[in-house]
Amino acid sequence: MKKFRLLLILLVISMTMSAFVACGGEKNDPNEGDNPDGTVTIEFVGWGDAAELANYQELVNLFMEENPNITVVYKGESATTYMTTLKNRANNLPDLFYMPDYDFLEWVANGTIKDISSYFTAEELSTLWPQAVDEYYFDPSTNKLGKSETAGLYGLPKDLGPFTLVYNKTLLDKQIAKYGLNSEEIYAMLSATDPMTWQEFRTLLKMIDPDGGADNVYGISHYEIEAAVYSNNASFFNEDASVQTITDPNFYNAIQFIADLHLVDNVMPSAADQISTNGYQRFKGQGCVFSFMGPWDCAEFWKTVNFDYDILPVPYNGENPEAESTAWVGSMGYCVSAKASKAKTEAAVKLAKFLCYNEGAQRKFYELGQQVPNIMDMANNDYLSETNELLADKNPPSRSVWVDTINGRSETDLVGGKVRSRYYTYSSDWFDSFTEWLSTQKMWDGNVTAEQACKSYASTFQAFLDEMRANLGG
Repeated sequence: MKKFRLLLILLVISMTMSAFVACGGEKNDPNEGDNPDGTVTIEFVGWGDAAELANYQELVNLFMEENPNITVVYKGESATTYMTTLKNRANNLPDLFYMPDYDFLEWVANGTIKDISSYFTAEELSTLWPQAVDEYYFDPSTNKLGKSETAGLYGLPKDLGPFTLVYNKTLLDKQIAKYGLNSEEIYAMLSATDPMTWQEFRTLLKMIDPDGGADNVYGISHYEIEAAVYSNNASFFNEDASVQTITDPNFYNAIQFIADLHLVDNVMPSAADQISTNGYQRFKGQGCVFSFMGPWDCAEFWKTVNFDYDILPVPYNGENPEAESTAWVGSMGYCVSAKASKAKTEAAVKLAKFLCYNEGAQRKFYELGQQVPNIMDMANNDYLSETNELLADKNPPSRSVWVDTINGRSETDLVGGKVRSRYYTYSSDWFDSFTEWLSTQKMWDGNVTAEQACKSYASTFQAFLDEMRANLGG
């Protein structure tokens, strides 16, 4: 009996220790969740409206059909909550997730994203827009962004998203008829290849909205700050983001141009009205003729708007000989958690490759109104072809504006784009702080000029830049 009790005690101790070891192994084992039969389950998290989430679920389902050993649990968040959710999960990140370009530097510098360089060949990446891929290179030894001999690749581009001018053709025709305007004269100004100057655009807006938003229809919903700044040959800071340049006349004159659309021309809603109804909502509700649009908006527009629309290059300051039409071009990366096991990493990279540059997937994405193809040849040919039945009779007809914006300028191409300024800084909080400053100073209401507001904020902004460089060891 004593021997039995002793054996029982030893058995219990053994089971307890085994359970403890197993628990510890699950917590620290890099292969946690990998299955001995070769199957693997990964979590993929992104954001978007209902149309985008449906598009991605469709593509994820196609991927799983082609890869039956991989199960993908896809989850979608709204854009407003996504980064908060991701930060709350910093210690338990999804295997594959979106990373906005303007948050990439902070996350990659903190070691939360895996270097996936070894999973690619130069030939695989050569089909993609070079600027799209280059955004996701990073050198941890120098904390520098961009491709170099010592940089690793920490993500694949989800897309490149030019944010360009859009106009409601149906509503424009109504305004032309309402005010007895010359239709040919108006449409002659709307070129997909020859951008308007700021002055030409202001003249056009005053023609179609002479009564200052009569019947709740404005010339334009709002104006993108970076589109104005970039199109006046200005920037928020110097090349290495070490010194603020918002006191440059080119910069604050661009901000004043935006303010004067309301203060002087009265063709744009007040700041308060823009807060109550944002540009996207106002455009969809036909409360303005012009607004801004990205390729990702097509999916929702095709399902919900009942008017014709088209896109244009953003206007530039024709009085500045150095200024050119330059829209901002956003991007997001498909990034892999630094803590993902080998099997999960391989599966996540395989999914990222499929979504990023599989020809069938890219063609399906643009058919669904999700993006401009990441594959250069497809973007420059199939996507623009008038005989392509996938986009037959689909708005906007001038898709070439988006491709030209990505391609950049040449002697014959007057349209270009530039990555968002927040991409170059450790944090994007400074941008919100700056725009909030303009509001609290009531610059948009004419209480102070853009020059006064920018000069009074310059020291605060410089402190932001100094702190961010310190965080990177600069």
